[in-house]
Amino acid sequence: MKLNQKLKNILFQVSAIAILAAAVMHSFDTTIAKYMLIAGAAGFAATTFTTPYQGKSLRGKRLFNIQIFSVLLVCVSAYLMFVDMRGWVVTLLISALLTLYCAIALSIAYKKEQQGEKE
Repeated sequence: MKLNQKLKNILFQVSAIAILAAAVMHSFDTTIAKYMLIAGAAGFAATTFTTPYQGKSLRGKRLFNIQIFSVLLVCVSAYLMFVDMRGWVVTLLISALLTLYCAIALSIAYKKEQQGEKE
């Protein structure tokens, strides 16, 4: 179980670095950046979809659904970059902001839920 979670964390981190590198590399070499963003989006989607929210609070489930929407925006960004449309920057930025918000808020919601169960 712990090995599986470690692999998911490694895949998530590698995917995040690939997405960031693809966004930066697009200025220099667009063909490599396109495929790197697709690979990063696939890894990001795989880790997000296979790691559901473990709590029972409605807020946590809502935040997880926002995170799913963020994954879909990364996939849209990969498509837009692949067909050479400039909208990929906006969708990737929105996705990054939603992912950041969800990462912070989900950990807080899960901790509050765990504290509520202990009492």
